Amino acid sequence: MVDAPGRKVVFSDEVLQDPYPTYARLHEEGPLHFLDVGKWAVWSIFSHAECSSIAKDPRLSAKRAQQMLLPLPISRQAEFSELARMLGLWLIFMDAPQHTRLRKLLNKGFSPAAIEGLRPRVEAMVDLMLKPLQRGSEADLMSEFANPMPVRIILEMLGIPQELRDMFVNWSRDIAVFRGSPDRTVEQAQAAQDALIGLTDFFRKTVAERRRNKGNDLISLLIDIEDEGEVLTEEELYAQCIALLFAGHETTRNLIGNGMYTLLKHPEETAELREKPEMIRTAVEELLRYESPVQLTARVLKEEIEVCGRRIPKKWSILCMLGAANRDPKKFKDPNRLDLKRLNNEHLAFSAGPHFCIGAQLARLEGQIALLNLVQRFPAMKLAGPRPEWASTFGFRGLKSLPVIL
Repeated sequence: MVDAPGRKVVFSDEVLQDPYPTYARLHEEGPLHFLDVGKWAVWSIFSHAECSSIAKDPRLSAKRAQQMLLPLPISRQAEFSELARMLGLWLIFMDAPQHTRLRKLLNKGFSPAAIEGLRPRVEAMVDLMLKPLQRGSEADLMSEFANPMPVRIILEMLGIPQELRDMFVNWSRDIAVFRGSPDRTVEQAQAAQDALIGLTDFFRKTVAERRRNKGNDLISLLIDIEDEGEVLTEEELYAQCIALLFAGHETTRNLIGNGMYTLLKHPEETAELREKPEMIRTAVEELLRYESPVQLTARVLKEEIEVCGRRIPKKWSILCMLGAANRDPKKFKDPNRLDLKRLNNEHLAFSAGPHFCIGAQLARLEGQIALLNLVQRFPAMKLAGPRPEWASTFGFRGLKSLPVIL
């Protein structure tokens, strides 16, 4: 049995609203901590160097879908074997060689040229969505812009009718609540499993129809992708469509919401960005670091290894606290200060290594276009009402709402 110290509390409602003082205190205490997760506890890495190293270490596995069921009562876990199986088909939950093969195929749809080719469509979509918003009026930026914008983009990429948007957003949220909650419940697991079954049925029918009538959409591209005789299986195809829809919506909406909230709290920096729009690339990288949409990721040990001087047994999970790593004072000068011109910003908002987010360039493109348009069109925008509340998903950091006066 591993010698485990006392548990430390990070996953609480109070810390959720502002985790950064807790991150700063734990950075001072060391890079590795044993965190309380309700009925159990888990080793968690806070340092940038170790998180980056772990993400690239082949002795750790990304195949963690089954481990997600561990917080559930043992008597109920078997009910959700389909949930674990379906999540296990996502690229982010695979190891080499399956991951290598699939990533190589999917990269064709996410090449820099393919993403840059989307710029006019993203700009047109942002323009269309911002036109009805009037200067001086009150609006909730999350519900009126940040939430619907990325899902509109990914639905357009997949060639799916926009009127189905609300259904997809609801399914996506059910999966996010399950994935982002360290102490998962049976109710959350059931909602996520139902969402994945519904999405799989939808894409089964959509892929069959797209095989008959191919277009220039991402699903048609995925159907046609072949590399040295390798193709996506039917199940892989459905699973990647679901994963792309989920990631294309969930994290990008939080990039826009978190980013705009941060800018509104730093008016001097925002004014400089408005005057110097060429800063938008470094600005988005800094916003990703400063208020990361993805706060943590997990790995499972294939063998017993030593992490930060401690032996951790085989099959144990370890959390990489990406949000904390992005505020590591050993990596970033003055980490709790927003610096929109920060250079050499090697943040881990998109993770690192083989599982570096495949949609990172799309998220960056959408974030740059959306945030610059908001800053330039509404120069007098300010927060309205009390401090906004953060959604209760620890893994995915995002606001429930963002009331502003435009």
